[in-house]
Amino acid sequence: MKRSTTFVMGLLLATSALADGGNSVYIDQTNADQSGVTITQTGSNNNVGSADTNAGDPFTIDGNSMFLTITQDGMNNSILGNFIGGNSTATISQIGNSNSTVLNYGNFGTSSGALGISFNGSNNSSILNIGTLRNSSNYLYNLDITGDSNTVTSTVNSAYTTNNFNLAGDSNTLTTTQTGFGTLTGGGHNINTNVIGDSNTITVSQDGNTIANSAVINLTGSNSAISVIQH
Repeated sequence: MKRSTTFVMGLLLATSALADGGNSVYIDQTNADQSGVTITQTGSNNNVGSADTNAGDPFTIDGNSMFLTITQDGMNNSILGNFIGGNSTATISQIGNSNSTVLNYGNFGTSSGALGISFNGSNNSSILNIGTLRNSSNYLYNLDITGDSNTVTSTVNSAYTTNNFNLAGDSNTLTTTQTGFGTLTGGGHNINTNVIGDSNTITVSQDGNTIANSAVINLTGSNSAISVIQH
C-alpha cells in the first residue's frame, strides 16, 4: 500500500521549513508503516517534540496504519510524548497561546484508536496516558476545549473506551481514570462530559472488572466540585 507522508522522514529536526518565528519540529518516525502525517504550525515558538534538541526528546511516531494531523496556530504551544502503534488515527489542534499536550502511549495495547483533542484558547493543558498498564485496544477519545487555563488529565488502561469531553469556560480541571473491564470487541467503560462554566473540578474513576461503567456529566455553572467513583 502506498505510504503518504507529509513532512515526516525518519528522525527530523526542522526550525524554519514549516513555519516562521522559531517554530520547531523534532520527531522520531521509526517505521510508521502506512503513515500519512501532516504537521502545520502557524505563529511563533510552537514546538512538536522538545524545542531543545540537544537535551530534550523527540515526539515519537511509531508504526502500523497511522494517520496523524497536528495543527498549532498561535504562540508558545507545545506537543510532547509519543503516538505508538495500531490502526491509529489522530487529530490534534491547538489554537491560541501557551497550550500544551502530552501523550504517553504504551508500547502495547493501542491496536485501534481515534483520539481527537482540540483547544481554542490559551494556557490549556492535557495529559493523556493510554495503554501504559493494560490493553487499551479499540479506544476512542475526544476532547474539545473552548476557553483558557483548563486542565485535563486522562489515564486509559481498559480494553475498550468511548469518551467525549467538552469544556467551555475557564480554569476547569477534569481528571479521569479508566481501568479494568472491557473486551476487544466493545462493551467497555465510557465517560461523557459537557461542562459550561468556570473553576469547576471534576474527577471520574472507573475501575470495575465485571461490568462496564458509564458516566454522563452535564454541568452548567461555576465553582463546583464533582467526584464520580464507579467499581
